[in-house]
Amino acid sequence: MPRSDDSEGGTDERNSSAEGSESAEAMGARLPASAVADLRASGRRRRALSCLADCDGPVPVSDLARLVVAAERGKGPGDVSVDVAERVRADLFQRHLPKLIATGVVSYNSLVGTVELASDDPRLLGEDGDSIDDRVDDPPTPE
Repeated sequence: MPRSDDSEGGTDERNSSAEGSESAEAMGARLPASAVADLRASGRRRRALSCLADCDGPVPVSDLARLVVAAERGKGPGDVSVDVAERVRADLFQRHLPKLIATGVVSYNSLVGTVELASDDPRLLGEDGDSIDDRVDDPPTPE
């Protein structure tokens, strides 16, 4: 029986990665400028992207949270309390990682709880001369 998309069914010949999705960049697509602006609209999301860009490979989300707080406060990651890191970890999971993962900018391994930058688009890190870095819409994390 023909499907509504006029194909005969069977296997889908599109390639997919082992985890079931590929970043937009891996498939040859580039994020529109409006999507990049939306991703960069949050100061915390910009710092998370910057921290991921500085890491060599996957990072546990709890470590990313500690790095983000350290960057926000101009301190070392060791100076961030466990309570503050846990609050920022929850914020990353609730507000920031869903957008970054859905757009293919960040990959998430749910088996081990790690994230990794999956895009090398310089616009995401503000390396294109964009001045949006002055805008911070996230409330400061209480100590």
